[in-house]
Amino acid sequence: MDRYVSDQIELPFTEGGPPFTRAHLIFGGVDHSGASFEARVFFNNPDADERTPTEAEHGYAGRFVVFGHGGCAGEEGHCDVPPDQNASDDLRLPHPLTPATKPVVVTDAFKRLTEARVTITVVPVLPGADGPRREDVLFFESVELTTYV
Repeated sequence: MDRYVSDQIELPFTEGGPPFTRAHLIFGGVDHSGASFEARVFFNNPDADERTPTEAEHGYAGRFVVFGHGGCAGEEGHCDVPPDQNASDDLRLPHPLTPATKPVVVTDAFKRLTEARVTITVVPVLPGADGPRREDVLFFESVELTTYV
């Protein structure tokens, strides 16, 4: 996808404020087989794009970076991750294209929130000769909020 916008998410806040000392958004199953890019994360800014400033007043919460493989140069199936990749008795290193996990520390951004709901926007940004550009390079299986007391 060239941009991800979540539905509104109910936050685990109480009236006394955030009951945690650290918060992460953990993106699971991130595909890194294509181009390299920076994924910028914004809170409560569903219109954020590649030109949106990475400042708190614009909802900027953090980022993760994907160092992509640039596609597959082998024969058909060469770059497919084997389905038995995670067998407990398999001592080989993981396949190089095994989807990645990308945590983003969002503690400060969550502490700035004043509402009990948040919309998460993720914008993949690639460098370009005419400035940053957005492409259809963002693929992930899950995103979860993890807080630490």
